[in-house]
Amino acid sequence: MSKIMTFQEMQNYYDGQWLLIAYTELDDNRQIISGEVLAHSPIQEEIYKALESLQQQPLAIEYVGKVPEDLALIL
Repeated sequence: MSKIMTFQEMQNYYDGQWLLIAYTELDDNRQIISGEVLAHSPIQEEIYKALESLQQQPLAIEYVGKVPEDLALIL
């Protein structure tokens, strides 16, 4: 059963995982304030597979936790 959580709650609960979030509130900088976690996994590809079945929703993909040293990020 999914529920609306704050982004801070998501970070605490799903530490070290990728999240697919149906967000319900953003701040002025378009950062997630709250939403519903639709899928979570430590493997990014699993989140993209879950994304394929969803349409017409405001969605975001976020990694929560410490970024591994061997991971390169493109901003």
